[in-house]
Amino acid sequence: MKVKLVYILLFFLSKIPIQILYITSHILQILNKGIIKYRLNITQKNLTLGLSKLTSKKRKDLINQFYHHFFNVIIEILKSISFNKKHIISRVNIKNKSAIENVIKDKKPIVLIGSHYGNWEWLLLRIGLINNINLSAVYRPLSNTIFDKILFKTRTKFGAELVPLKKWKYFILNKRNKPQTFLFISDQVPDKKEHGIRINFLNQSTLFHEGAEKTAKLLNAEVFYVDMTVERKGYYNIEFKKIKSKNITEQYANLLEKTIQKKPMAWLWSHNRWKR
Repeated sequence: MKVKLVYILLFFLSKIPIQILYITSHILQILNKGIIKYRLNITQKNLTLGLSKLTSKKRKDLINQFYHHFFNVIIEILKSISFNKKHIISRVNIKNKSAIENVIKDKKPIVLIGSHYGNWEWLLLRIGLINNINLSAVYRPLSNTIFDKILFKTRTKFGAELVPLKKWKYFILNKRNKPQTFLFISDQVPDKKEHGIRINFLNQSTLFHEGAEKTAKLLNAEVFYVDMTVERKGYYNIEFKKIKSKNITEQYANLLEKTIQKKPMAWLWSHNRWKR
């Protein structure tokens, strides 16, 4: 009952025009700067480690830009609740959709590797709208069960299938003989050291998930890096970049680093990326 009531409330809030909701985002930025300071220490530490050549002034400016984008994304995720297919398609453009459509036509499995860059929730929704894609994505359930159920409902509204991380192995084995597209958001730190591989990323020895690479090799899948870029506030572009079958995780890390370096404000710097 609580889930239903919270969902109804959020649904009606999401019907507010996005430009008005962006005003709320601006207010949150002001409150965050003076009072909330959401994960500020982690954000400062990550930027110092990952972009060490920045001057203190540029780092301070980048922190402000990051929180500006971060709270805008929160508003955009709220809008996802009531957004229909046309809304998502109009705001997230796929530059080379044919790269995926051709593989789907050949009935081959596909592994897509994305990140917490731009708006990762809209990325999932937009990719799920590609014709005949049969999209599945691994996810970690939230500790807050109410918001976990609401987010699950929103993420799957266009047909994507979400699979908890603990069940992923068994899910993959059941899909071995079926053409399927698997999406991984692979830039966060693995739960345990033994569940990843270390790669030099943003000047740091960084632990990365190998789930995407293991899945790709098991299924002999075509692999693409999902390069999401920010066109302007509330509008994004996606480009699929082919990854070779060897050293998939390392190639992904290198491509993600290039994406971040071009426009660093749009990556999730508030995640405690280098805690291991």
